Amino acid sequence: MKRFKLHPKLKQIELKKVLHFQVIAWLGTLVNLAVLWLMHGVLKVSVVLAGAIAIEVAIVHNFTWNYFITWKTRVKRTPKDYFLLLVKYNIVTASIDFVVNLGTLWILNKFFGVNYLLADLIGQLLGPLFKFFANEFIVFPQNEVEKRDQNIFQEEQEVK
Repeated sequence: MKRFKLHPKLKQIELKKVLHFQVIAWLGTLVNLAVLWLMHGVLKVSVVLAGAIAIEVAIVHNFTWNYFITWKTRVKRTPKDYFLLLVKYNIVTASIDFVVNLGTLWILNKFFGVNYLLADLIGQLLGPLFKFFANEFIVFPQNEVEKRDQNIFQEEQEVK
């Protein structure tokens, strides 16, 4: 029987990083829901526009925490680096969020009559796996020191 082998890049992912990402994502969910409730529930902005604004506010929130905590060893901590990565993160994450989150919110609310907050929450539950891998490999790729250390670790494991 052939044994399943995990792709080498997937072996490098630390559980601590995944946990940080998930905690930040859930805090972002609360931010998203609060902004959506304020914009649509209180200010009566259309649900799609309110959802888009809520997603963007949550994206900036999540990026900031991920920049300083989850992928802190992969960033330069300069204003230029922060804003350049924010743009990259926004494009990648917003693409996933706007397709998955906003699409789910709109479809469930418009066609199935699901409450807008519940529909938004369901949409937010669908995207985290895609977003983690997009951030791990596209937005915050390993720097040269991490790659070198990983290669040394892999060589040591192969010797054992």
